[in-house]
Amino acid sequence: MKATAVPIALATLLLSGCTFRNPAPRAVPSATVDAKLSGAVIELSAPCGGVLCLHVSTNGEPHTPRSIFLDPDRVADDCSQFRDGNWVGIRTSAGQLLIDPAKSQWTLRNASGGTVIPPSPLPAQPATTSPIALPIHANGPADFYGSGDVASSLLHISAVPYLGNGHATIPYYFSTTGYAAFGTSGDDNTPPDYFKSLTSDSPITWYFHGTSANLYLMPARDLKAAAAALAQLTGHAPVPPRWTLGYLQSRWGWKNSAYLQDTAREFKARHLPVDAFIFDFEWYTPTPDYTVKSQGLPDFHDFSFNPTLLPQPRSAFDEFHQQGIHVVGIRKPRLGNFGELEYARTYHWILPAGNSDIDSRVLNFALPAVRNYYAEHTEPLLSQGVDGWWNDEGELTYTLYHYWNLAEIQSLAEVRPTARHWSLNRAFSPGLQRTGAAAWTGDIHATWDDLQQTPTTLLNWSLAGMPWTACDIGGFSPETNPKLLTRWMQAGVFFPIMRTHSTLEATPHFPWLFGAEAQADIKSALQLRYELIPYYYSLAHQAHESGLPLMRPLVMEFPGDPHCTYLSDEWLMGDSLLAAPILSESDSRSVYLPGGASWYRFNSSAGPLPGNQSLQIGAAHNEIPVYVRAGSIVPLGPATLEHTDDLPGGPLDLRVYPGKDASFTLVEDDGCTTAYLRGKSRRTTFTWNDASRTLRWKREGSYAGKDVFQSISVTSVDLDRGQAVAAPFGATGEVRIPR
Repeated sequence: MKATAVPIALATLLLSGCTFRNPAPRAVPSATVDAKLSGAVIELSAPCGGVLCLHVSTNGEPHTPRSIFLDPDRVADDCSQFRDGNWVGIRTSAGQLLIDPAKSQWTLRNASGGTVIPPSPLPAQPATTSPIALPIHANGPADFYGSGDVASSLLHISAVPYLGNGHATIPYYFSTTGYAAFGTSGDDNTPPDYFKSLTSDSPITWYFHGTSANLYLMPARDLKAAAAALAQLTGHAPVPPRWTLGYLQSRWGWKNSAYLQDTAREFKARHLPVDAFIFDFEWYTPTPDYTVKSQGLPDFHDFSFNPTLLPQPRSAFDEFHQQGIHVVGIRKPRLGNFGELEYARTYHWILPAGNSDIDSRVLNFALPAVRNYYAEHTEPLLSQGVDGWWNDEGELTYTLYHYWNLAEIQSLAEVRPTARHWSLNRAFSPGLQRTGAAAWTGDIHATWDDLQQTPTTLLNWSLAGMPWTACDIGGFSPETNPKLLTRWMQAGVFFPIMRTHSTLEATPHFPWLFGAEAQADIKSALQLRYELIPYYYSLAHQAHESGLPLMRPLVMEFPGDPHCTYLSDEWLMGDSLLAAPILSESDSRSVYLPGGASWYRFNSSAGPLPGNQSLQIGAAHNEIPVYVRAGSIVPLGPATLEHTDDLPGGPLDLRVYPGKDASFTLVEDDGCTTAYLRGKSRRTTFTWNDASRTLRWKREGSYAGKDVFQSISVTSVDLDRGQAVAAPFGATGEVRIPR
């Protein structure tokens, strides 16, 4: 039967005893279909571009999406009501979501009308039954990606949303049959879970606890399309402060002010790049609060500086800033001071908890009054020069980190209204990325096994919508060793955030404390990280605009290559750099080069290698196996940078990897304020014509700060490096590089 559009003006349609209606007018053009079926209210809508929603309510109330997981600034997609025989629903430019009331079924189709999810049952239970079960039938064999915390594999078939020490599982997946799904319930602290049996043709079933189920469906041909749709729904990550892309030195156990100054001097004297010092408990309290009882202590300080470490915080922070070193302080979501706790309990601001003294002191940041209180008490710390927050142990509820970050954003807006918020959190829930938050993998161990598992976790978090991830490089505990730390630092060059950390009892992960060879190798890795800052910072803007993460599994770029399905011990930064660092005690490994492309060895004059092959390679203690896709342009900064504030530091080193046409957009801005959101940036788009071997560029934007590149050096890597071509870096330009 020929499909026909159902007119928007139609007020009511009766079909098989089921009522469909247009809702009250909305702020943006959108149509919905509502139905009462089997004791449940069914609604279909298009909440934003690329996303359709199947809503089920068993309490008779209409669809009101209040979840903090969703971007409040999302714009509903244009859609029309649609009828195809017994199927009635909505369609958008992304696809069609339809129900058949007579058979109590629903289906999802892509933009061309092809079936993505075959007819699947609508809830048949009475309205009082919980949870609400929504099975999704398979449209053929499928792999599932994206739920977050699966350290052993990129693939999974079930997820129970959970936050823990370095653990984050979210109610989302992408299916290789051509769609992604994300779920919310009526209570964000009890998000839905899903399960699929090992039988290939069994359905994957969502379970929504309570009386409300929202299943957001995204027709998506691959992981890149799914990532873009998920960002549309839950929010795009802002561009972080540029210094967070440098090296961040963290430890538990900074001793005193002299120790801080000595450490800064060591970095400078040894020409070791660093952009931040991250402080643990010792920055605000002489002793941790782990032994503080539920009632608190009268002399515990929650919102002040420890005079042993920071007797004059403003002076110390000013001095660090002059040296290009930023300051990040740890925060806990709880109080330790008796008076503050008594005040908070008077207003019922403390979350209910079990028998733990720690958990019995945690603030309920979901309350606006608590966020006001916390922001007010945090403002004096920011006024002294703190640049960012390290949020630890906030897993008591699934939404705690989200509301906690809102309080920090509120305080920053009062002190530095144009500054970019940045925090590092021990877990994340959906949508946290849009606040400017990053996440790290918690208290991992100083073992080769934990190093090997780290890339898989970070890649899974990338696929779950968190583009800014980190770990305790070298392992939190126990003691690390020179080789393990070196190899972990080399891998960290290709993590979104490069940060070391260690426990109080371990040797701090300062490079010079692990011998001359380790220091030299780590210095080389740090210099490479800083060379890559122009590339990474441009990818940060790309992530903000497109929703694509910086750190990507190979399957995201090469979905048609079956060898990439499971690979997570090598990965891509952007779509050009393939990192395959040594992750074991052996100095050799296997590297797979995906098909459909040729690959150059980074920093090598050797010719390209064909794809679709595995290589057995060795890597000396100072080598990192890295490959670059043919048809790429990679902008690099000088190897002499010691802080991101040193940019530009010399000419832009533009590397062209020929073999195909290529393009790349270099983005420059002030690196610290939100002015880029108002167009205050400089965007230079480079294009490479492989046939004529000509590089052209065109610039847009008026930003002209002291940190922009003024000159350029272009190299085609299939020629000897000595043949780099220097050129003026004007608003437009052209360089031809003959063979």
